[in-house]
Amino acid sequence: MSSCRNKTGVDGNALKQVLASAIGQFSQHIEVINEMNVFPVPDGDTGINMYHTLQRAYSEISDLDSSDVAEVSRRFAYGALMGARGNSGTILSQLLKGFAEQLGTAEALDTSQFALACKRAVQFAYEAVTSPVEGTILTVAREATETLELHAGDDLALPKALTILVRAAQASLRRTPELLPILKESGVVDSGALGLVLFLEGLASGDGKLDSPEKAESPVAAGSGVAMDSSRDASYGYDVQFLMLGKDLNIAQIRQDLEPVGWSLLVVGDHSTVKVHIHVDNPALPIDYAVQSGAILDDIVIENMELQFRRRPWQETSSAAPPKHQTAEAYGVIAVAPGDGLRAVFEDLGCEAVIRGGQGRNPSVEDFLVAIDRVNASSVFILPNNRNIIMTARQAAESADERRVDVLPTTSVVQGISALIALRSFEDSGEDSGEDGGGDLDSAIGEMRAAAQQVCSIEITQATRDSHLGGLAIGCGDFLATSDGQILVAGATIEASVSDALAKVLKAEHELVTLYYGDGIQEREAKKLIERLSFTYSELEFDLVFGGQELYPYLIGLE
Repeated sequence: MSSCRNKTGVDGNALKQVLASAIGQFSQHIEVINEMNVFPVPDGDTGINMYHTLQRAYSEISDLDSSDVAEVSRRFAYGALMGARGNSGTILSQLLKGFAEQLGTAEALDTSQFALACKRAVQFAYEAVTSPVEGTILTVAREATETLELHAGDDLALPKALTILVRAAQASLRRTPELLPILKESGVVDSGALGLVLFLEGLASGDGKLDSPEKAESPVAAGSGVAMDSSRDASYGYDVQFLMLGKDLNIAQIRQDLEPVGWSLLVVGDHSTVKVHIHVDNPALPIDYAVQSGAILDDIVIENMELQFRRRPWQETSSAAPPKHQTAEAYGVIAVAPGDGLRAVFEDLGCEAVIRGGQGRNPSVEDFLVAIDRVNASSVFILPNNRNIIMTARQAAESADERRVDVLPTTSVVQGISALIALRSFEDSGEDSGEDGGGDLDSAIGEMRAAAQQVCSIEITQATRDSHLGGLAIGCGDFLATSDGQILVAGATIEASVSDALAKVLKAEHELVTLYYGDGIQEREAKKLIERLSFTYSELEFDLVFGGQELYPYLIGLE
């Protein structure tokens, strides 16, 4: 960076070089950040969300040749906002936006401006979060900036100021488990905070006058067993899925054999049918292993995740949006759905645009803005259907055009479906005048919110590591039932987990249980499960719907 300094500080070209270096280094630790998930589930996505955010940010300056540091910072922040995914990615975009706003029209960045920009970044990020939680990325950003402010009058060179910021962030990261007990119980640090520290470390090591922070000062999780792995390149690799059919298939052995082959591994099934889901750099490896094992392969799916990421957002949205020349409706609905079956459910209920996404595949602000633009309505309702997507959807709503955009804070697809059914009932009741009056919209939103809050949802997935949470001893491979962000039960079989979870949440007013079965679950399996559940819970009516979601064999709604 020193070659791109001028007398007043760091210029735009130097900042661009440092950002490129930082993102490159960040990409080496994506999986480490993903694995800092509090819950031992197979879809930790903080690392990939933050990387998507940073990569989209850099796309705005990749062809820019400017010595104007304010312009570089402003465009980088805009790209981060458009690419923001998940809570951590969205908060990161707000930090960058606040930083850029503070620079104003500055042509170069000096230490004084850097400290002020960091302070404004923290203020901006806190303002963007409805209920800030300490022990997260926000805490680390704030405490690191406060430490930097204590040295602001020391006439520091910019490299020294950045070193102080990084070391303070590292120390704050180590303290996150003391502020959030669930982190301490899980033996991890906050994943978003870890991502921020790694990005700051990348910025520091990208400066030719700074030594790279020592690895020992980059805390991961005490006793977590997770080590920094920079051996993999930055590609997203391939998403490989297939069924293994045979006799006496050993799920534990298959899982053990495939663990060194890739990442995000999920192996479920029984002795005759095993579903494998894995991310790999070479898709031939897991398939060859399955063939060599003697099993029969079926339902093979290989997706290039790098190409998926590069696809334009409109290719991910439903084609249900009407042509622009038609008369605009009073309101339209956008929903996020994780599988083809669930996508069809939302479309059948009249959803104008469905964005493919969910846990492990969070849409960006830009994805939402493209979908909003395609909806031919005066107002738009968004159903995020995932707690990690709500903040991103709200940022999109704030960035949209003059149309009214309301985000319903649905945290599951079950809530989203219930909210949409309530909207259609509201329309059929005649309470909707068909006009775009604010009163009608507020009434519709009230009906949707009430319906979403009344439904109880359960999600079934499989543990990826041994863990102890909330008094539960969880073994790798156990089937977890979660509800409202809490783990209800951990069982050795899907049936046991579903049955025990129902027992925990079942209330007298519940009458109907809907099971949305995912990718890899055969319809006959799902029907057998319902038969057994009906015997135990004879007072309930059960319904079965194909959802097609990955990594979650069943999504369950109780009404």
